[in-house]
Amino acid sequence: MSSIGTAAYPGGTNTYVKNHEATGSLVTSFSRNPSDFPLARYTQIRPVTQDAGYYLRITAENAARIVGMKLNEFVWPDGADRPRRNAGTEKFAFVDYRTQRYDFDFTLGYKAENQASWNIRDTEAAFHAQQAMTGRTVAVQQMLQNTANWDASHVIAAAAVPGNTGSWEVSTTTRTDIKRTINYGREIIHQHTLGTVKKKDLLLVMNPVTARKIGESQELVDYMKGSPEARNEIRGDRAEKYSDFGVPDTLYGVEICVEDAVVVTSPRGASVPVFEYAMQDGIVLMMARPGGLVSKAGSGPSFSTAMVLAYEEMTVEDRNDVDNRRIEGHVVDDYAPALTAPVSGFYFTDVLE
Repeated sequence: MSSIGTAAYPGGTNTYVKNHEATGSLVTSFSRNPSDFPLARYTQIRPVTQDAGYYLRITAENAARIVGMKLNEFVWPDGADRPRRNAGTEKFAFVDYRTQRYDFDFTLGYKAENQASWNIRDTEAAFHAQQAMTGRTVAVQQMLQNTANWDASHVIAAAAVPGNTGSWEVSTTTRTDIKRTINYGREIIHQHTLGTVKKKDLLLVMNPVTARKIGESQELVDYMKGSPEARNEIRGDRAEKYSDFGVPDTLYGVEICVEDAVVVTSPRGASVPVFEYAMQDGIVLMMARPGGLVSKAGSGPSFSTAMVLAYEEMTVEDRNDVDNRRIEGHVVDDYAPALTAPVSGFYFTDVLE
């Protein structure tokens, strides 16, 4: 027999049963909209029709090759045979890919769903859509942060840039190590893409820790002093997107993208959850993503540094398991991250002390 509790006289705090409706069914949650992830700013999505295949990577040097700045080999005197060099073509390579399918699932019993005072199924679906997008960000960042995937001439430590004294974090207006590094990367990308990738196509991608620390450097402090946002910076109400991280939206003519996706790396139930950023501290990626978010098949050459080759794009599914009286929810994602045009990007390491 259950206890009825201790009898008491009626008062102002004991004549009702506490319930969720007291707050108007308030739900406190930190679920993030998948479309709000920065990943969409620096990668392009290419739908694929098979989960394994090839993409074609063609080198571009021959399109601008004039050996020794001399045109002698192209001269065709009147009456002479055409020049025949048995050359003039360019190297190419078929690069293979294979997508991986992921399933982010949850299970709700009928009783749990029917008695919940909030829309628990939609809430869980939103959580798992965010989890799927977080997983995609992790996969892309792991590919990008592997220096072995990049051309050797497109990876450099900040202090190794010709003319630099050290890292971005301790740069000053006199040293201008940040400006020199950005210009160095832009120039090499411009040369190696034969002028195709321009400043407007580029983004500087970094995590919040890196953004905050370089934002505190003397070079950036002085840079902000001379910007139209200087007054608002002092007042603390700068309207720029990344003002919370202490950096401007555009730095020396290149847009900034702060990759702020957070990953919980500890297992469920851990006494102390562990939070990390998907992108590691101390690196900056200069990346090209010209064009729209989705790259259409047959649309010509792509100059985007990185792509997500998507066989299936975040399908949300419900399965009604009548026999076991439960609902199975699933978010399915099937893709392969690919560094499709590494010469259109640059990997700067050791930008922090």
